[in-house]
Amino acid sequence: MAKVILLDAVGTLIHTAEPVGEVYARHFQAAGVTASAGPVDDAFRRRFAAAVRPDYGAHDSGHDAERDWWRRLVAGVLADCGPDGGALAASPEFDRCFDGLFAHYAAASSWRPFPDTGPFLESAVQSARLAVVSNFDDRLPPILEGLGLASFFRAVVTSGEARAGKPDPEIFREALRRLGGRPAEAIHIGDSEDADVAGARAAGITAFHLRRPGQSLLDFLHFSTADGI
Repeated sequence: MAKVILLDAVGTLIHTAEPVGEVYARHFQAAGVTASAGPVDDAFRRRFAAAVRPDYGAHDSGHDAERDWWRRLVAGVLADCGPDGGALAASPEFDRCFDGLFAHYAAASSWRPFPDTGPFLESAVQSARLAVVSNFDDRLPPILEGLGLASFFRAVVTSGEARAGKPDPEIFREALRRLGGRPAEAIHIGDSEDADVAGARAAGITAFHLRRPGQSLLDFLHFSTADGI
């Protein structure tokens, strides 16, 4: 097995406890906007897929840049909910709605580890140094702590902290610096072909593309053993 294993967080180690559309719709409805979970979920997925990475140079901290990125994304989802949503996104009340959503996803109770996450980490930590490499912000370390996962990792490197988001190879290089590792002895595991696979390879790191639900992290153990990684 590789001496250094880097892991994506959302979609690889953890997932949301509720469908995103349901959570957003609930917060929008509390703010007076009629919204249904299905269309809201569709709008979120479209906006998320089309969004460009945060402008880290325009903010005092990478975490501020990440928060502003999410703020603009939520405003866009609201705008897709019709005139009432667009009006809320342009009003002073939007701050309260956004703050509630941002705080919701800061809570460990809003997330769940995949069933294979614990068994995988217990096995991998026996022979490798582990780190998380995630396009997230300073909410992630407390989430992992609350889910009982933090102790497996020597570092949790977020795009907010690194001021660089996957697929930028710099976030992977920062993780290697934190672990004292070299690209040749590392492997990255993630569910996104663009962010995880392409980003890791750009940093000279072998990548394992985790394709859920057809695969689990335990498939990586078989892959690494068979390939001598």
